[in-house]
Amino acid sequence: MPLRIRSQRLGSASLAVLLSMTVAAWPCAAVPPPLPNRPMPQPARGPLADKLAKLMADGTAALIANDPARAQPLLEQAFRIKPTPELLYQLGKVAEAQGQSIVAADLYRRYLETGATATDEKSADSLRKQVLAVPPSVSEVTVAGPSGAFLLIDGRLVGTLPLNRPLLLAPGPHRYRLESRGITSESDPLTIPDGRTAELHLTAGSSGSLIAVLTVHSLAILSITASGLVDDQKKQVEESIIAAARNEHAIILPPDKVAELVGGESPSCLQHQPCLDRISQKSEVRYQLTYSLKSQDASTGITVMADLLDLASGLHAAHLEETIATEVLGSATLSLTRRLFQIALSRPRGTLQIESNPPSATVSVDGRVLGATPLSRVTLSGSHVVTIELTDHEPYQSKVAVAPGSTVQITADLLRRAPPPPPPPPVLTTIPGESARSRNLRWIFGGVGLVTGVTLTGLGIAALSQNGSCGDNPAPSSGTPCELLYNTAAIGGGLVGAGIGLTVGGALIMFWPSRKPRQVATPSSQPSAKK
Repeated sequence: MPLRIRSQRLGSASLAVLLSMTVAAWPCAAVPPPLPNRPMPQPARGPLADKLAKLMADGTAALIANDPARAQPLLEQAFRIKPTPELLYQLGKVAEAQGQSIVAADLYRRYLETGATATDEKSADSLRKQVLAVPPSVSEVTVAGPSGAFLLIDGRLVGTLPLNRPLLLAPGPHRYRLESRGITSESDPLTIPDGRTAELHLTAGSSGSLIAVLTVHSLAILSITASGLVDDQKKQVEESIIAAARNEHAIILPPDKVAELVGGESPSCLQHQPCLDRISQKSEVRYQLTYSLKSQDASTGITVMADLLDLASGLHAAHLEETIATEVLGSATLSLTRRLFQIALSRPRGTLQIESNPPSATVSVDGRVLGATPLSRVTLSGSHVVTIELTDHEPYQSKVAVAPGSTVQITADLLRRAPPPPPPPPVLTTIPGESARSRNLRWIFGGVGLVTGVTLTGLGIAALSQNGSCGDNPAPSSGTPCELLYNTAAIGGGLVGAGIGLTVGGALIMFWPSRKPRQVATPSSQPSAKK
């Protein structure tokens, strides 16, 4: 929404000032090729020429004599007779001698722009350095008005319309005067903001009035992501966006300026509203433009998704999506961007004033976090969902309708969230110990196993002792050796092994510690209250 400031002087009565805002950028003063001081040309002979020659000679002499107050009106009168680049240079010297460094830099810049032949390159470099030394708080203003009219600012002659370069103006109020065909018209003071790019339209009114309308340009941040595009195509899109933005009185910040605003933070900072708010406050950036470009192949064209975020409200003011043929990529992007701005600028605005009890609650509008209570913020007209959240409190949510130019007030009493109930005590489960019956059975079976095992072990040992021996028996008549006839090793070994196993098993059964009764805690099955 361009900031238009209108000033008119009608006798001593001032007309209303028209406002309609945009943001702007400090444009770097690009200095054209060299061209400073050269000897004054000798005018042709004649009464007017003689007068011009005398004014120039007297003005130059006064300047050399360090009398800029006397030199100024003489050189301005000479400029009215014949506006030459050399007189711009001399008027710049006058301004410099009077301590008007910004005025001098402006005159020098326009002198260099004329392309006059320089006789002293060292002087040209000195002029360029003065132009480049202009502080960033100075605004660059393009002036439109009746062709051939002399323009005076704060009573000082600055040139003839149309000017070959925008004016360099210090921030603050200035008076504007036009002199054309013997008619003088003057405006009321009109304030120039800090470090902006703007357009000043001057129209002569009646009775010596001058209507001055100032349109201040907005600043915007541009972010482009491209998939499937070549570098030339991405550059073409970027140039089209910049041109379209300028047509809508908006200036796209170059990447180095954006990097300065972000400072030490990551570029991803631009995706978060608090970061954008800080940038907006520091630089008066008004918009964030986000473009997503995708190209599958040449036949399907390029899909362009464009979004404009209004930083003043923190909301998305416009969104467009189109598929563009590759051969008209530049012109179609230009048209899309202009429509994007027109949609955003046409949306009326209102104000949200949000408070909460207790304060310092987080406020979100349409899902975007905009700050903490108490909060007063410009917003887009229409329906919005406002959410207010605070730790340990129940969230507040309301759908509001904001009419153009209206103020909607919201006061939220945030209820403290009830603490969750304590968990129920655990349930104790008793696991019983060994019963008397079980213990008696264990002793019976264990005792039987123990006795049986001892018996078998004894029999096995006895069998092993008789292995290979005839004992008291007579030797067999067949002559078979006793060790072959009486072989009890296998039987004895089996009996001993079984006996030992039964003995150990019976002992374990009998003497294993009995299970004692105990309690086990288990969580309660009762559901806990929701938080």
